[in-house]
Amino acid sequence: MTMRPITSTIAFASALEIVLDAATPIARTETIPLVDADGRVLAGDVIATEDVPPFNRAAMDGYAVIAGDTAGASAAAPRLLRCVGHVFSGHVPARGVGAAECMEIATGAPMPPGADAVVMVEETARDGEMVRILTPVSAGQNIGRRGADLTAGELIVAANEVLNPSRIGALAATGVTRVDVFAKPTVALLSTGDEIVQPGERLAPGQIYDINRFTLETIISRHGGRAMPMPAAHDTIDALVDRLDAARVNDIVVFSGGSSVGERDLLLDVIARRGELIFRGIAVKPGKPTIFARAGTTPFFGMPGYPASCLSNAYMLLVPFLRKMARLPPWEPRTIDVPLARRITSAAGRHQFYTVRVVSGRAEPAFKASGDITSMARADGYIEIPAETEAIEAGTLVRVTYF
Repeated sequence: MTMRPITSTIAFASALEIVLDAATPIARTETIPLVDADGRVLAGDVIATEDVPPFNRAAMDGYAVIAGDTAGASAAAPRLLRCVGHVFSGHVPARGVGAAECMEIATGAPMPPGADAVVMVEETARDGEMVRILTPVSAGQNIGRRGADLTAGELIVAANEVLNPSRIGALAATGVTRVDVFAKPTVALLSTGDEIVQPGERLAPGQIYDINRFTLETIISRHGGRAMPMPAAHDTIDALVDRLDAARVNDIVVFSGGSSVGERDLLLDVIARRGELIFRGIAVKPGKPTIFARAGTTPFFGMPGYPASCLSNAYMLLVPFLRKMARLPPWEPRTIDVPLARRITSAAGRHQFYTVRVVSGRAEPAFKASGDITSMARADGYIEIPAETEAIEAGTLVRVTYF
């Protein structure tokens, strides 16, 4: 078998459009404990089954009163009320409040029958059973009304919304303990190449540790997927076809390595046996030898084996695809506009994602080579260099997108 050079490439924008068009939002659902639901996408509307709060409650520590009994109260002319008891949070009042009476009450405690307002404790003075009211209150003042937060039958959280701490709190407020969410897409991961060894094993001459499995697994977990690492396969078509057949039970298949031009880069042959090639080769740097295909109905990414190339295209292509499939909103990383610290050059005709560090308010070049993971590890983010741009001068304002 001979080398098969990439003779044509597609623009990055076209590749991204193709990839996103192929992403079908996942339909599977699962029921999980509410405590585990942060970041998950709700599969159906959740309706309140009761009012929140379920009773009128004090919004302040103080005294539950009949508002009319406090009319005209002031420090110079206080209204005297007799305290007839107290009520704490989680307890039911032992009796109601009548004319010229009040009841000591804690924040969150149920209002006693008859009372229609709360006077803050700071606006009172107490002498035994008698309480001097130093300021008037109106009906409803300092009270949280029943159903003020949610009423029975009201929509709490709608289907397809991403659950977060506040939405989980709203669900918990009505007694929800489990929720139906869309399943996380499963992503089969396989690093190809006879030279690849798992960390912890001993390196033989010519071997290297598997980096891509760990970078890809991390990025998949961060963006709504569930990584399913697979055992390594030998560099033979039959072995890789067997792995692909096993991988296709997952929602997405991602192989790293085997997508370039060498005679042992066999993914083209594997796809020819089991699927349909959609594109091979993107006009980007790093990450030109990238494959997108279908294995039956399963989307298939063939990522470059070089770690920086693999991780870069995972951010640029796999993340948008995965988030759409997981029903998550598009990723919107933080950006900052800063001057470039040093002049950089770029390959003509290739859209470059150039890694940088932000140091003292300037973008310092960090890119080394496609095979060097430290090009990414020692960077804060990247700048984009359009295909028609061959150089950017020092001092030029550039937009840094953080990882």
